[in-house]
Formats: sequence, C-alpha cells, structure tokens
Amino acid sequence: MTNNVNILLINFLRAFITSNMVIDSFRAKVTDFTRERKLPFWITTVLILTSWKKSIHNRLNLFFTTLDLVAGMPEASAFCQARKKIKPELFIALKDETVKFFYETYEKEGYVKRWKGRLLCAIDGSVFNIPDTKETRKKYSIQINQFKDGTVQALSSFYYDVLNEVCINAVINDKKSEKSFIFNDHVKKFTTEAIIIYDRLYADYSVISFHVKGGYDFVIRCSLTSSFKEVSDFVKSDCFDKIVTLKVTERQKKFVEENGLPEFVIVRLVKVILSNGTIEVLITSLLDGKTYKLEDFQWLYHKRWCIETYFSRLKNLLEIERFSTKTVIGIEQDFHGLVFLSTLESILIKEDEEKMGKVNIEKKRKYEYKINKSVSYTALADHIVELLLNPDVPPSEVLAKLSRLFKNGSSPQRPGRQFMRKESTSTQKLNYHKYEKRVCA
Repeated sequence: MTNNVNILLINFLRAFITSNMVIDSFRAKVTDFTRERKLPFWITTVLILTSWKKSIHNRLNLFFTTLDLVAGMPEASAFCQARKKIKPELFIALKDETVKFFYETYEKEGYVKRWKGRLLCAIDGSVFNIPDTKETRKKYSIQINQFKDGTVQALSSFYYDVLNEVCINAVINDKKSEKSFIFNDHVKKFTTEAIIIYDRLYADYSVISFHVKGGYDFVIRCSLTSSFKEVSDFVKSDCFDKIVTLKVTERQKKFVEENGLPEFVIVRLVKVILSNGTIEVLITSLLDGKTYKLEDFQWLYHKRWCIETYFSRLKNLLEIERFSTKTVIGIEQDFHGLVFLSTLESILIKEDEEKMGKVNIEKKRKYEYKINKSVSYTALADHIVELLLNPDVPPSEVLAKLSRLFKNGSSPQRPGRQFMRKESTSTQKLNYHKYEKRVCA
C-alpha cells in the first residue's frame, strides 16, 4: 500500500494547479484563461511537463490519448500560443511548494535524511547551451568560438540538498559571477540548520564573511595557492586542523564595507587526504572539534559530488538542453519544469528507497540496491498526466503503479568503481549526440 504522505502530496499538487489564486498569479495577462477552451491553465501546465523529448504533435497525441480526449485534441499551434500565457515562475512555485511540503510533512514520517541533525546542501553552477535567436542573444550570453557569431549560453546555479537529492533553488541567467547567485538568489532559501558545501571557486572572503554574518555554516574547498596568507602557511605546515582569523582582502574591501560584512572572521582550516594521496584544504565555520571531528571532513566534502551527478542527470537523462521551444519564456518553462520533475521524483521514491534498504539488510546482499534514476525519471514522465490531471484515476492507483516500476528498475551500487576517462574525437561526440543518445532515450 502506498504511503499516505505521497497521496497527500499529489492531492496537494492537483489542487494547486487548479486553484483560482494560482491561475490569477501566474497567467501572463488578466484576460488569459478566462474563456472555456481546449487548453485551460492546468492542462497547459501539465502538457509543458510531459514527454519533453518528443515533438509537439506526438506530445499532444500521447497526452490526449491518456485522458481519452482525442476527439477534442487541439492543434500544435494552439498549444504554442497557450504556453505563452503562463509565467515560468509557476514551475518555480510548484517546485518551492513541493520542497516545503517535503520538509514539513515527510520529516514526520522519518524520510528526511540528516547528518548530525543538520541538512547537507551544496551550491554550484553549470553552463547550458541555449537555442540561438535574437531574443535569446539579448537575454543570455554569447560564448565566442571558432565560428563568427559564437553560441548562446546561460549560466545556472543550484542550491541542492545532497542527502535527500532535492533541489531547493535553481536560477538561470546570463553568465556572470557565480557568487552573485548566492547573495541575490540562494540566500532567500538559506536556513541555519543547513551546512553548505562549496568547491574552490567560492573560496572568497566575501562569500565567507557573508555566511559568517548570517550564521550559515559552510565547508569550502580552498586552492592550495590561496590568496590568504593563513591558508598558505597552513599548507606548508604539518598541522591538519587549525583555527585561524582571516582578514578582509584588499580586493574584497569595498564589497565588505558596502554590505556591512565583518572585516575579520574566525574559521577552521582542515587538511584531508584523498584516496590518490592528494591533499586538499577546506575552510569551514564548523569550529567545534568534538562535534565535527577531523575524520568527518573527507566524507563531508565528498558529498559535494552529489550535485555534480545531479547536473549529469539533468543534462544526460533529462536532456534539459533539448528545449521544446526557442522563446525565452518557453526555455525558462522547460528549465524550471524539469527541475520540478526531478525534485518530485526524488521525493516520491523515498518510501521505496527505505523499503529497499531494509531488504538489502534482510537478504544480506553483497551490494546495496537502489532505484535507477533513468527508470524512475522515465516512469514519472510517462505517468505525470495520470498523476496530476486525471480525475478518473485516484493518486493511490498511479503511485502504486509507479512504485512497482521503481522497484523493477533497481540496480546494485558498487562502491569504489572508477573508470578512466576516454578522450573522444569530435566525430565520435557528434555520432553520440545525434544517434546513440537519442536511441538510449
């Protein structure tokens, strides 16, 4: 029997997309979706989420066949016009409400994972290729290459819960300083119960002092040739764990003064030795050596890799760069829609993951079996219409079907596996993206 908490979530989402308040908030004009048409607000919303790898005609065919409404199926052009009437912020709201529901309701069921009572999150950015039009060139950035006109790219930044595989916040914009996403966007979602993990790109005094002032704990990988003298001295020393005081750098002094940030911060420097013998230095606000021991930090920093695998899933499994439109509004709908779907998938599989973990222990399996993300993403996408829109099918029935599909797609996790990266020629890469990738999808 599917856990009631998943049913509660789906009922909540069904009510959300049909709410008059939501429709009023996220339609482009007050006159949009006021007349009765084949593509009302909630149908257009779910249509945007469905089968993004298919052509618009095939999406419509599958969608209206699932609802048994083929006789009333609209033209592809009607869908293209209807989606322009929905603000991309709707899909941000869907994701936000889903994440809020997860932390508030799933916590009571014991499904929210924590480390030492804390959430573990990571922030990082990734570049996406964008369709090349006059509109996108104006909105996003031009990456100059061997071709005269260059290519259009956007920079995205994600605030990601690495233990629960939930995207708390996602932003897409033109290419700029990645730390600006922290100050302007992600901070709105920060809580003091989270430890935020960063790569060395963020080892900057403005980032450190910003977190210290807000009371937000962090772990940042630092370059061994850091601009901080205290870090350089620590690298040369035999010490593995040290508390030091950092002073604002000349380069960051203006920013610190303008934003009222502290000019001195007390941090902890930690050395960790990787499996290949490489030494890395971490800067952290976790000063309590009894609670956060030296041996914890190698495992803790390694968890940052989870956001990298999330990027891989977005780009390779979900093919987020295969946009279904060339308009800016459609691109942002697709982007935030897939972020919402990936978050919903991570939440819906919690119960099955817990059951699978118990089976792993009972059967004393050599390897831990987990749900294959490729299977679960596809299953969710194939059933999203039934899940969110079909009043004739109760959520419990769809969720039970998804649960069976998730379990059938489980695979063993073999720890310590490493593969040599193979260098591909430009012809091999072209062949993969044109043929093999499409076949795998």
